[in-house]
Amino acid sequence: MAIRFLMVLDPVESLNPVLSERALMEMLGALDDNWEVHFLHSRPTSYRELPCRYVIHKVPFRSRPRSPIFKLLYTLASIFVGVRVVKAHGIYFTGCKGGHLYLGLAAYLISRITHRPCLLRINEDTVFSLMTFLRKAGLPHFLVLSIGKIARLLEHHLLSHADYLVTHGPTHFKRLRKITDRISLVPLGVDMRRFRRLPEEAVSRAKKALLQGGNKKIILFVGRLHPMKDLPTLLEAFRILRSRRNDLVLLLVGWGPEAEELMRLAEELGISEDVRFLGVIPNERLPIYYNMADVYVLPSLYEEWSNTIMEAMACGTPVVATAVGGNPFLIRDGETGFLVPPGDPGALAEKISLLLEDKDLARRIAARALEAIREYDIWRSRRAYKEIMLSLLRFSRESH
Repeated sequence: MAIRFLMVLDPVESLNPVLSERALMEMLGALDDNWEVHFLHSRPTSYRELPCRYVIHKVPFRSRPRSPIFKLLYTLASIFVGVRVVKAHGIYFTGCKGGHLYLGLAAYLISRITHRPCLLRINEDTVFSLMTFLRKAGLPHFLVLSIGKIARLLEHHLLSHADYLVTHGPTHFKRLRKITDRISLVPLGVDMRRFRRLPEEAVSRAKKALLQGGNKKIILFVGRLHPMKDLPTLLEAFRILRSRRNDLVLLLVGWGPEAEELMRLAEELGISEDVRFLGVIPNERLPIYYNMADVYVLPSLYEEWSNTIMEAMACGTPVVATAVGGNPFLIRDGETGFLVPPGDPGALAEKISLLLEDKDLARRIAARALEAIREYDIWRSRRAYKEIMLSLLRFSRESH
């Protein structure tokens, strides 16, 4: 008999199934045909790599995924649909892969209504993200703080009553251990078979095709174009670098709510000719971009545990990132990459420039980073997730 469990997904993920599947593989990559995952989604979605069976259950909301009102409505609709799915399909446990105050709250309430265990994956500080969004929306400071306090109380109740938590970030783990002992730290892994150094000839051909024969240095970012990534700081740092040299191009891989705003900012800064918005690129095609890059940059305001840092390191590309969240656990400053303060375009530009100008330093850092990242092979984390889900399965069977 199939092992069935329910996952609540964000409706925005149906717009980018490639990114959605990439994150799902972190949790589900070690499963097989004996497992059947039931996804709550806003529309039919196809996944190409999932090794387990899956079923999509439609939650009838499609528009305005960034609106808090939409999220509330989607949460309520997910609970209604989810309870029905659990009862109809014999689901053993429920869960989410992120957004614990949004998707996780829905998964938790479904589990309590149907008396199933609940697994929550904590991959960000949702309250911090909410307060950042509210500040950006222009809400008064006192109101942002009040909403933040209420959200923290709700988060504490949710995390202390969920059956099990998983986080991939050491700073989250330290914070959450004060709330519950039903938690595991499972660092994200990198697929070393996919993300690796590629032959120079293939990289050179791809670079010539991308730059149409040009010979510019490539600065690369991969990720969501989201306020938490603080890409305006990267654009300002690139403007500083461009004022010193004209052989640079900035590649932004990914999409998100700030895309149009960032395009306008690039125009205002006078750098739009050398900033390329490449949109979402399938995971299997990313290694060639990392290999083409001279420097990989991650300017986030917060980053618990970065996939893209690991991928760049595995491809032999030197990294400059902000000294936030889990980044200092992945990068030893000055040895396997460079760390800079968040929101400081001058410091960011300085370290990027250092790697561009000193080829020997860049090679040494890239070589040490490649050795350091080997301990985070993807299969370790996938097997850990499978063991956790098997323990919830045993608990569910014993309870019923």
